[in-house]
Amino acid sequence: MMETPGTSSTTTICELCSKHKRLYTCPRCGVGYCGAECYKSNMHTDCSESFYRQCIEDELKSQENDPIARQKMMEILKRIHDADMENDILENNSDEGSINGEDYPLDSDDEQEVLDLETRLQNVNLENPNELWSVLSEAERQEFEALIKNGEAEKLLPKWVPWWTCHVEKKLIQPIEEDIKDAYSDLKYPDLIDVPLFNELQKASPFVFFNVTNVIYAYAYVALYYIGDYLNCAEEATHVFLIICENMRNNEIFKDMDSAIESVVDIVKNVNWLPQDEQTITALREAGTSILQGPGIEMKTIYISAALSELHRLLTAAKKEISTGKSDNREFTKKFSQKLSNDTKLSKKNILLCLKKLEYYLSWMKSSGTKIL
Repeated sequence: MMETPGTSSTTTICELCSKHKRLYTCPRCGVGYCGAECYKSNMHTDCSESFYRQCIEDELKSQENDPIARQKMMEILKRIHDADMENDILENNSDEGSINGEDYPLDSDDEQEVLDLETRLQNVNLENPNELWSVLSEAERQEFEALIKNGEAEKLLPKWVPWWTCHVEKKLIQPIEEDIKDAYSDLKYPDLIDVPLFNELQKASPFVFFNVTNVIYAYAYVALYYIGDYLNCAEEATHVFLIICENMRNNEIFKDMDSAIESVVDIVKNVNWLPQDEQTITALREAGTSILQGPGIEMKTIYISAALSELHRLLTAAKKEISTGKSDNREFTKKFSQKLSNDTKLSKKNILLCLKKLEYYLSWMKSSGTKIL
């Protein structure tokens, strides 16, 4: 919580470490602190641990009828519990009896807060951040903003495993009776959008695959940037995609693989608000390569078609958001959306043109099959 006028304490120094400037005030106990390290320190552990535990327990209660969401929250709860155990061990190394893995009991005030949050979340769609934001108290909102600012929120997210990382190893000896399709039956990738074979494919440019490569690497960056959740912020994600994909934005024609890939990398490095550190660029290159290679030799283009299909779904969702104006008046979306460049204008017309191009690429992939690689 950022420091606000009217705070009871007048000191400008962190009350927990007495070293750094006081930036936040705990909404539960009122202590002023400088950052996440002090917030989670031993001097403040009773307050901070109970706050995180209560929020997660409340969400678990509200998700009893949603086994997938509940499983995600259980994983988050386990990570926080393990962190609590580790801190206890460091603090009370000689007192093994005090560490038993059981939840700490809640006092009467804590129980009342749990019931209050549970009541507010009863009819809220937890998959909709704007709905969830609307029922949070001011103190809870400020606490969330503090977690975002300090980078602590990312640690609570479940690990995302990109769908294109699944590959089928080719066996040196393959039984005659084994169907090739059986080896790929366990693959999980986005559904393919079915498109007809266009007559225009007969006049296809020899550079189509390089243009598709540019599109695929731009998609890979967007998917990594939004941790796979780009469809829930379709207009913003589409904006990012068009900024870094010259083939879609400017109809740029690429004549070799390297220029198609480096175009995406260079644009990312020149957009100051996009992550562009070495780790991010390496992950982008690996993701693009993995999608182009596919899960195995017999189905090596299936991931390309899956990525193009996902982009088609993304742009369709963005067009719908623009048509309804839905994305312009939602409090959470406005507050936490990325401040994007105005160089790329989104409109239904240019999105429709991009959708038509994606359909052409999907048709071309369908026609060419594995011959393109």
